[in-house]
Amino acid sequence: MVMNNNHYASIFNDVLAPVTQGPSSSNTVGPFRIATIARELLKGEPKKIKVKMSTGGGYFATFYNMESDKGFLSGILGRDLVKDDLSKVYEEAKNSGLEYEFKFRDDVPTFPTELAVVTVTSDEEELNMRAVSLGGGEILINELDGKPCAIKGIFEEEVKVRGESRRVPSVYPLKVLPEAEPPFKTSEEMLKYASEKGIELWEAALDYEMSLTGLSREEIAKTAEETLELSYKAMDKGLKPGVKFEGITVAKAPEIKEKMKTAELLPTGLGDRGGLEALAMIEYANSHGIIVCMPTGGASGIIPAAIRNGAEAMKKTREDEVKALLTAGLIGTFYYPTHYHGSLGCQAEVGIAVSQASAALATFITKDPEAIERAAVLGIQYLLGQVCDPIEGYPQLPCFIRNIASVSVAATCANYGVLGLDTAVSLDEMVGAVLRVGEALRERRINDLGTCACCFRADPASTFGKKG
Repeated sequence: MVMNNNHYASIFNDVLAPVTQGPSSSNTVGPFRIATIARELLKGEPKKIKVKMSTGGGYFATFYNMESDKGFLSGILGRDLVKDDLSKVYEEAKNSGLEYEFKFRDDVPTFPTELAVVTVTSDEEELNMRAVSLGGGEILINELDGKPCAIKGIFEEEVKVRGESRRVPSVYPLKVLPEAEPPFKTSEEMLKYASEKGIELWEAALDYEMSLTGLSREEIAKTAEETLELSYKAMDKGLKPGVKFEGITVAKAPEIKEKMKTAELLPTGLGDRGGLEALAMIEYANSHGIIVCMPTGGASGIIPAAIRNGAEAMKKTREDEVKALLTAGLIGTFYYPTHYHGSLGCQAEVGIAVSQASAALATFITKDPEAIERAAVLGIQYLLGQVCDPIEGYPQLPCFIRNIASVSVAATCANYGVLGLDTAVSLDEMVGAVLRVGEALRERRINDLGTCACCFRADPASTFGKKG
């Protein structure tokens, strides 16, 4: 199913989205959207924000290093996460007189992993809410002043606060029609739809997005082209010297680019230039560059690098690249119930991006929807169950190498999907498997799994939950 809580995934709201400053859709955009809605619901100008989180939750390891603090502050200050300078938000908070407090406590539930108990205060009132960053920029406010609710910021709506109606804004770029339903809801239905209509998957993607947004085919195609162009520009900027970010590593893409001109290396096909561009993208994201999360910030380099280098290798046009992106976006809608595993710990974001990229690359070889779906299945089968394991809470290691290597993996899955390698199961069944793996993994703390974050420093938890 492509529905979560009565909402069908939009390609350009939920899958090839959001457009944001890096590094993270769940850790940066999610808190920003929560605080943006809190600001709108609060009567009067915010004077204080207090955020409580669990010492056993996902925020504890990543809150400051993935800029969740700045996301909350930017939202409560009413800033624009794309246009405004995230690095100046603490200074802006001080200048505006905003007080803030971020606390980690044992009495806050561990799951959902990125749950926050948020209190915002003005001269007129205090408002309390429980809110979750679900992954991919999606959020859910499930309690307001002690009363259950289900505010997601997808549609503009009115909610009752202390007996009076208050406006909840949409925090998404495209307006989605509240009662809209897509022409198909599973990958099986997608294949049947394409067969009956005699169309390619990129055309099915247009029909799908048109049904949800009411936009024309031309408007959606233009959005796809602009989305692709923005990602290409981000990759190009990441290849230029001067990219800097905080963390446990430094930007290497420009240096590696020069070394590749003379180094004797094993050929990796699309992975030669594609892997480098994926690295450039993810490094640029870490420097707070403007990126498109595909489907998350941590996997943002894979799909655009695969499409650009695949198109160059196969001598395809820009129109072909846009069609490939639409296909990738459509495949991503079927993974929407996983939240790309943000709510379960982000284990699957790279695997899902590989699945999408595999489908995109397959469009350069074939028009057969079943072969393209098969490539997508192979992509997720390869990386099923991937553990989210950020060393020191930064989205750098092992995220960088995952983006780099994934371009070659996607190309391999595209080739073998077209060649007819059996997958034995459908894409719908693999989505169910992804969910089951995530549910199983979230039952155990990451440091119980013997992963690389455990052995990086003598006390890797020493910086967690603290502003560093």
